[in-house]
Amino acid sequence: MPFMFVAGSLPLDFTNTVSWHTGPEPYDHLRTARDLADWGGQASIPAPAGTSDTLAAARELREALYRTLLAAVAESPPEPGDLEIVNGHVRVAMGHARLTRDLTWGWDDRGSPDIVLWTVARQGADLLASPELRTVSICQADRCGWLFLDRRHVRRWCTKEGCGNRAKAARHYQRIKARREQPRP
Repeated sequence: MPFMFVAGSLPLDFTNTVSWHTGPEPYDHLRTARDLADWGGQASIPAPAGTSDTLAAARELREALYRTLLAAVAESPPEPGDLEIVNGHVRVAMGHARLTRDLTWGWDDRGSPDIVLWTVARQGADLLASPELRTVSICQADRCGWLFLDRRHVRRWCTKEGCGNRAKAARHYQRIKARREQPRP
């Protein structure tokens, strides 16, 4: 299954593996450990499929990271429990982090299915601790909940083609409906 990478940031794209996150019936795109490995491959983090424990850890990280980012968007402090979950994943990731010969970050066990979690945790912590955190926005479409970077402070939707078009169609429908409801002379 192809995943969407529209957020401008890997950790945000990871939180966006749930559609309609803020709605009454969110849809989780990471239904199996294979889905997690597929997401990693599409994000240029090749990793073998893990176990159900790997998937559970990924979901735990994703949800804690999502709630922490939502708090930041609302300019509120994160919940201590969420921050502890994120920090726990960061500690594990940094225990496996290594500088490579070309002086970039790498991992000590490149064949681990956890490499996806390590990468998301490290990059998520980098985002949370950076000035770029102020550019994180949430899609304005009703119940979407996807997060993205809005560096120019003009973006309203996760995608123009998806939520943007739905919002445009809804506004058009409301205008037509309002015209029909107006009394005629």
